[in-house]
Amino acid sequence: MRRADWLIVFGVVVYLFVTRASERTGIAILLATAIGCATSVYRAHLSRLVAILLLLILLFGAINSRYALSEFRDVKTGEYEGLATVISDPRNTGAATRITIEIESDRFVVYAYGRPAWRLAGAKVGEQVFVRGQREAFERGDQSRWFARHIKGKFRVEFVGEKRLVAAPLLRSAQRVRDLVSRGAQSFGFADRTLFTGLVIGDDTRQPESMIDAFRKSGLAHLVAVSGQNVSFILAALSPLLSRLKNRLRIFVTIGVLAWFVVITRVEPSVVRAATMAGLAFLSVAVGRPTRTMRLIALTVLLTVIVDPLLAWSVGFFMSVGATCGLCLGASPLARIIRRPKWLAQLIGATVAAQLGVMPVVVLIFGLPSATGIIANVLAVPIAGLVMLFGLPLALCAGLIVDLGLEKLAIILMWPIQVGVRWVWWVAEIFARLQFDGMANLAHWLGVFAVIIALRHRSSSV
Repeated sequence: MRRADWLIVFGVVVYLFVTRASERTGIAILLATAIGCATSVYRAHLSRLVAILLLLILLFGAINSRYALSEFRDVKTGEYEGLATVISDPRNTGAATRITIEIESDRFVVYAYGRPAWRLAGAKVGEQVFVRGQREAFERGDQSRWFARHIKGKFRVEFVGEKRLVAAPLLRSAQRVRDLVSRGAQSFGFADRTLFTGLVIGDDTRQPESMIDAFRKSGLAHLVAVSGQNVSFILAALSPLLSRLKNRLRIFVTIGVLAWFVVITRVEPSVVRAATMAGLAFLSVAVGRPTRTMRLIALTVLLTVIVDPLLAWSVGFFMSVGATCGLCLGASPLARIIRRPKWLAQLIGATVAAQLGVMPVVVLIFGLPSATGIIANVLAVPIAGLVMLFGLPLALCAGLIVDLGLEKLAIILMWPIQVGVRWVWWVAEIFARLQFDGMANLAHWLGVFAVIIALRHRSSSV
């Protein structure tokens, strides 16, 4: 990394602090940055133009963030009867069906029970439904967890109409792809099918609570959150077709594919980050100006948070960024300390680096993860990667074959994928039971760090 790269990374980190800070804290950060810039300009460490540009960007970030947050104070409350647009896929939460709807440009989370729950359970993203109920603001202190999803309050639904108006063409096309993937895996058991759709398109809405709990405890929950790995596999699968196009057309088609994949995966923060970074990387190569990875990560974060300041409150977004930074900075150095076999060194290096990258966010939000998660990732990630790479195109083909009435052929086609999905599920179950807690877990993490330091010292000595 060069000096300019560190300056960009520093500027983006400060921009994130300004975006999330309260008004007084934001002003203090701006003043401290202004003093630092003035000192750097005086000592000729920084040009005046760069200093002014940095301060203007930070000022814009503070204003942009305040404007985005002000919309949460303008939410309309009270009784409502009329059409609402479905924003998220229905998810079972205990005895309730949770869904997000949009009413007059305001988004509300709904926990429906009884007959309204039955009718909302089949709703698709983008469809409009007739609802009656009460719009309520969040209690003070509860709204921050909903910022990243632009949800402004709760809707206590009393009635849901039977009929639904169709979604926009783009959303319908995305839903057809999701339905086709699900039909392609219809020979799987229910749990395997929900895990498969989570791995390839991030659809974990119907996963059993036991599966969700096992993946969290084993440290494999990131596998069902669509990220850069899924995006890279999509581009790799389409590369034979994209390479045949002319340069300008290839740029437009690639950006279009990335945007469509973001829609298919329901615009999750992690996939927004991954698709934006992939798009910027592709554009930089296409115009003949390849960009170094850390600078690319910083520019991706800056661009996405400028477009949507509320991403600064998304845990998934920061975990995605942290894992990418960990892979960028630590994967190669960690892989070099293990001499052979090379494939194992690269796998362990990438796994440990990604774990260390997300560690600050995970510890702050969820507590210290189990050290056995490193072994679980080493065993599960390669197989999960193969499922992601081959599972989506095979599922689409199998779904088309099922539509033609050739179910047995679809079963044969998807059998290797089912084996891979079951392997990932077994690893999650086993290591969820082998997790360590408390001081035992801390001791194991200290042991991991001690081994890394010892291997690093031996490598540098040799």
